[in-house]
Amino acid sequence: HQVGRVVNGSAGQGGIEDRMQKYRIPLSEAEEVLFSKIDLSLSHRNHDEAHAAYNANAEPILALLASLSERNGVPAHRLRYWNDIDYNPGRIKASRKGMFERNDCLGEDIYTHPHFIKHLRYLLLGADLADPVIIDFEKQVGNPEWVSLSDAIPLGKHARKLVRQYGLEPHHPSEEFFKLCLDMGLSLSVALSIMRSVKQAR
Repeated sequence: HQVGRVVNGSAGQGGIEDRMQKYRIPLSEAEEVLFSKIDLSLSHRNHDEAHAAYNANAEPILALLASLSERNGVPAHRLRYWNDIDYNPGRIKASRKGMFERNDCLGEDIYTHPHFIKHLRYLLLGADLADPVIIDFEKQVGNPEWVSLSDAIPLGKHARKLVRQYGLEPHHPSEEFFKLCLDMGLSLSVALSIMRSVKQAR
């Protein structure tokens, strides 16, 4: 299975090849082998292709996650993104994991479900934004340790500018800027503020 094929036909946003390697978590040799067997595509050409990917993905995904869990290989903020209600603002009060459980998808079934792939991509690779967008935003942020909530408004405006500049649909990038902010070490409150700001892009 081809890992990192262009997703939804958008090389600028979805391809794994154009992501910054520094946000990809380091994998052991055995984990890299498992990773190479996973189809991380978010969509497929037809039902048969999707079903084949689902069947082939189950074993390597579970084995990779078990290995990462054993050695605490996933950064804490990415685990909170998945497990913590506060990291998933919305009408329904539940973590991203909890959203699966609300739909009676439990245990290992969560991690083999096709809708988990988008979360797996973040846990392993970081935000789904092209390098130029990330580099520009990082430059604007500067030293994350100096960023406070009062900086969130200008940073949000800059992120909106990048959305327009690169012709991105606001809904997808708002979530990806949130992930990027967490990866950069910005506080949850700042990351949430920037996410809300990007959603308002026109």
